[in-house]
Amino acid sequence: MSTSLRFATLASLTFFLAAPADAAELFRDELASGAGWGINSFGDGDHAATFGYDYSADGIPEAPNSQGGDTATSGVKAVANTDSGSAAAAGFTLYPTGQSFSGSYQLRFDTWTNYDVDERINGGSAGTTEFIGGGVGYDDTSADIGVGAQIIATNDGGSGSDWRAFADGSFLANEDMTGGSRNGFVGHYANFLPGVAPPGSQLQLSFPPGTAGSPGFQWVTFEINTNVDAGRAIVTLEKPDGTRREIVRIDQPYTSDGNIGLYYADLFSSVTSRPDLTFGIFDNVVVSSIDVPEPATGLLVAIGGCLAAVRRRVR
Repeated sequence: MSTSLRFATLASLTFFLAAPADAAELFRDELASGAGWGINSFGDGDHAATFGYDYSADGIPEAPNSQGGDTATSGVKAVANTDSGSAAAAGFTLYPTGQSFSGSYQLRFDTWTNYDVDERINGGSAGTTEFIGGGVGYDDTSADIGVGAQIIATNDGGSGSDWRAFADGSFLANEDMTGGSRNGFVGHYANFLPGVAPPGSQLQLSFPPGTAGSPGFQWVTFEINTNVDAGRAIVTLEKPDGTRREIVRIDQPYTSDGNIGLYYADLFSSVTSRPDLTFGIFDNVVVSSIDVPEPATGLLVAIGGCLAAVRRRVR
């Protein structure tokens, strides 16, 4: 057996060990209705969550994980701090009422973010930056980032910390992120998320492409996998074409048992001059169980033998 074949065999065996044996769907909502959802907010009340919003009105295509029978181009439209008379940080967390999850499970949800790209690129970036995300282990009461494993990202790359992860409210450092930084301008993010121009039907001036490294003007799927045995949550971002990038491994202690939450906020006091262009969209929230099998003794022996063969070959 060649060295390359041994490595290929080892990789396939390792993948088999790591792959979930079963992933049963525990919860799914296409967000066409607010029935069964609660909201906890912070700030001065300048926020809104509109369920069943037809986002095709903004030139936005169908979310990538919609299924047959779903209401087409329908989800939650989220806005925060858009009233020039308030000018205060504001936001909220949405959560499905009566839900609770434990053990190893996965949360996935589709997001789209929008902003005044002409102001962000050609202007002074006044009021364009907002955050979208969510997490697991939610306590049904916290309005801001407080419990569980949470991930949020800017829409436009307008913060020095565009990607923010939290473990029970503890703000993870740059070195804790997979890319070694929270700044969307670094290659780990920017190479994966190139700048995208807004939909033409939005009639934004000059239609410049948005900033690279943040998910503006494109669908992305957030995926959070909890592993109670390892005490870890792994956050991955997925694009509609299936390409994926790990964002962070949350190894710090965090609460995994509890609900899920969807988060949208403007964490700055500046207010956008184009509230009609400044919003986020959530669609297709899915929670699934993850059961990882115990490795079979024979399989471990096979892996051990393969490792030994590779070591001999290398020598």
